[in-house]
Amino acid sequence: MKHVFYVCMLFFSAVLVSCGHPYMYYYEDETDQVQDTMNEPASEYSVEEMGEYYEVEHSWQCEGEDYSVTLNISEDLYDYYRNDREHSAYTIMFNGKEVEPNYFGFILSEHDRSVIRMLADEFSGRAATEKEKIQLALTFVQSLPYAYDTDSKGVDEYMRYPIETLVDGCGDCEDKSALLAAILYEMDVDFVLLLLPEHMAIGVHCDEVEPDRYLYCGDKRYCYMETTKQNWQIGQTPEDYLEIEVGMVPIDASPHLLCIGLRFRSRSTSGSDEALINVECAVQNQGPGSVMELLARVSMVEMEEDSIRRVLAEQTYPLKDLAEGEKRSEEFALNSPIKENSVLEVELIGAESSTPVYTMKIDGSDEDYADSQSGSVEYQYLQYKINRTH
Repeated sequence: MKHVFYVCMLFFSAVLVSCGHPYMYYYEDETDQVQDTMNEPASEYSVEEMGEYYEVEHSWQCEGEDYSVTLNISEDLYDYYRNDREHSAYTIMFNGKEVEPNYFGFILSEHDRSVIRMLADEFSGRAATEKEKIQLALTFVQSLPYAYDTDSKGVDEYMRYPIETLVDGCGDCEDKSALLAAILYEMDVDFVLLLLPEHMAIGVHCDEVEPDRYLYCGDKRYCYMETTKQNWQIGQTPEDYLEIEVGMVPIDASPHLLCIGLRFRSRSTSGSDEALINVECAVQNQGPGSVMELLARVSMVEMEEDSIRRVLAEQTYPLKDLAEGEKRSEEFALNSPIKENSVLEVELIGAESSTPVYTMKIDGSDEDYADSQSGSVEYQYLQYKINRTH
């Protein structure tokens, strides 16, 4: 039987979160069910420019049956993700360390929800059970050819957004896992990203299936899903990844905020023991989604013995909403005494958003400390916080 369905879309208008400990795979027998098939079913892919949109046609097999899908994807949408968005899930800080990767800024980007949702609805409508719809989505993603970033993009690391993977018709393990995760999210399927040595895969909540191998996050059992091999089943796991530590990233739909290029200048206030501190930075929303009710909290604190934090001065500034992917410059001012071991803190707070606290130490030991001071840091990371204003 051949299943054909069409997905169209309206034209586009202009961490590592740990569950508490490393994870090991548990398996119920010693028979490895994972085999790389020599005669993988053929898949066919074509893309044609139709003026304002790309017509993407793709056919593949699932459980011995033929399926095909036609996608009409706006050229504006594809160009937006290809040209106007960053393509690394990591942000490098000034000291060479990395902020937690924001994979879900790619997976759950707000601009491609309509096409991903319609694709997920079609998969769900063609399946009789939860397992069947997951397997159909999995085989669809598996059938897209694997492509190294160096070969397909000419760079060492390039993470595609799901729309890019659909139009390009190929991707590496990160790209294909991100596409599958985007579809599973719209199917309301519980899943986690699995981070393995130089590899990414998906773990799907598997109460309704009985795989040979599984892993736990808290009291939930997840089954491995490999996106880079055709027709591998839910629970099939490459031998190289048995009994190793696995990073697990649960679903995170909150926008991630960054404060980039933090700088300050301070000068003494006449007739006062305080200093006027001018702060500048660029505020960036990595997504997913826009940030509403955005605030910036600027604080001067004194770090006392035993890591006691004493607030010397604090000011909160309301900011304009920040669209997904947007970056803009902001300036703040704060009157505060500056003590020895003073620390300037900048925290971004938005409705349902995630952000670090950015800090800079201000040396208050000199006699005329407030007359002329300045400093800057590109990305300085103190601690990760989840800020929810509702």
